[in-house]
Amino acid sequence: MMKSTTNIASGIYVGSAPDTVVITICTLRKKKRPPFTATPISLPIGPQDAIQTAWTEKLRALRPELLAEALYAGRGFGLACQAAEIAEGRLYIISAGLGLVAADRQVPVYGLTVSNGYAESVASRISNEFDVGAWFSNLLSGPHSDQWTDVFGQSSGRVLMALTRPYAEMVGKSLSELEPQAMARLRIFGASLASALPAALRPSLVPYDDRLDTILPGTRADFPQRALLHFARLVVFNGGSCDRHADYAAVEAAMNSVTAPERVLRPRRNDAEILKLILARLHTQSGIARILRALRDEDGVACEQSRFSRLYRTAVELKEAA
Repeated sequence: MMKSTTNIASGIYVGSAPDTVVITICTLRKKKRPPFTATPISLPIGPQDAIQTAWTEKLRALRPELLAEALYAGRGFGLACQAAEIAEGRLYIISAGLGLVAADRQVPVYGLTVSNGYAESVASRISNEFDVGAWFSNLLSGPHSDQWTDVFGQSSGRVLMALTRPYAEMVGKSLSELEPQAMARLRIFGASLASALPAALRPSLVPYDDRLDTILPGTRADFPQRALLHFARLVVFNGGSCDRHADYAAVEAAMNSVTAPERVLRPRRNDAEILKLILARLHTQSGIARILRALRDEDGVACEQSRFSRLYRTAVELKEAA
């Protein structure tokens, strides 16, 4: 395996081009809060083409402030960084606001998601039907983004990509337009992604399932990055040719050696119910991680981490305003 001297923390890559590329998704949680002017809230409401143009113009006007890798927070992002270090590969981030961004690129602080139900959702500014695939395809030509061909052209090694379902739906169209030789090197990590991806990309899905929870425990939200990290340790670190069948056989052998843990079934609650529970706990407790754990373990509530973070911020604002 071609090696390079890689320092993810500093964003410096020395020596030969990395043989492996690691790609993960951006996070709602950021280490620096974006200003109002760097979010879709400051955009008008209109058709997608107009909003896309307005956002691109905004990106060109925003001043880059920090390395992309220093902007994002969360366990999943940290796991992807670990995988990049183990694989000695260059790290990229799929961003709903910036495009396909190298971790060592200077970027502006921004806030944008394509998912509904969030204050920073660009979908709320689009008056016609929102095409997330077209949104991302246009971002690839933006001021802070690389193209898929740039990334795949760096080396002849594996390209490891951690995706959630919304991001699979967002990048699938543009990614499926790559040459077959490039797609043969692609390994996609995530849960229940087959129906979210074009048929041409489905052979790239690495066969991980719930048995991973026994080997490398975590949450549903960080499943893609846990699978990515396990693969980096199991396959990439040990070298060998970039052979899809051999890669999948190694993963299947690891999965077959364990059984999936029993899953605790927690009732689903709507936003208003969870907000009420958070407000009640804020009278005697503090700390987002502590209260989320209490809701899961003591109240038996199912709540994905990014959703909880949004509701927690709302609860804190309501408490301070009271």
